[in-house]
Amino acid sequence: MKLLNNSMTRIITFSLIIGLILAFLFTIKVLLLQFLGVALLIVVAIICILSFFTIFGPIILGFIAIGGAILGFFLIIGIIGWVFM
Repeated sequence: MKLLNNSMTRIITFSLIIGLILAFLFTIKVLLLQFLGVALLIVVAIICILSFFTIFGPIILGFIAIGGAILGFFLIIGIIGWVFM
């Protein structure tokens, strides 16, 4: 019991618990980003099928690609802000 009363042991235990919580949160965040990416791919595939790759197909895909790039940029900025702030 004397070992548990040591303040250094408490600090190490607390640090390990915080580390496990942060690792879990980052895992959930990455999983959600992967689901978002899959959802965007499914939407693009559906739009390609519905437009039958006609003249408007590449135009629609271009707008989706630009929108996806902007969304990805904001996601990266948000993640950096979430991690470092």
